[in-house]
Amino acid sequence: MTGKWSTPGVPHKGWVCDGVEDLGAPDAVCEMCESQDIRYVHSMSHPDYEGVLDVGCVCAERMEDDYVGPRRRERALRGAARRKSRWLDRRWRISSLGNSFVNTDGFNITIFQNGDGSWGGRLTEKATGRFVTARRRYESEAKAKLAAFDGMIFLKDRRGWGG
Repeated sequence: MTGKWSTPGVPHKGWVCDGVEDLGAPDAVCEMCESQDIRYVHSMSHPDYEGVLDVGCVCAERMEDDYVGPRRRERALRGAARRKSRWLDRRWRISSLGNSFVNTDGFNITIFQNGDGSWGGRLTEKATGRFVTARRRYESEAKAKLAAFDGMIFLKDRRGWGG
């Protein structure tokens, strides 16, 4: 066992995936095993662990004790990669507050700049008004838009949100 797998007090099971993101290339290291380069980042939380761990598919499988869900999430992202490659070229509109937004797949997706200069986003399901606001901050509007795309795909797949 490597990384946090061998750290006392770090839970091994009972984690929940809060989101998954395609970095476009293996540009991160799994925060659980601390040895695997990862492209698809599964953000995992646990009630007995403070914070979120960004992990790869194999660690996500073990942490969730689910050997289907994490692979299904990654497969959905790979299938969406082509659509994502055109995501920034969409016709984003500007709201009355000056924020970029787009309505698609049953969602209103809004990207906004935070007071510290970082970027965030909010996905609202148009039919019900349910929404999710990004917990992470992004260094550019483009990165926030790409993360919002991943969030939309995740919500549609995992929670049955959207059109």
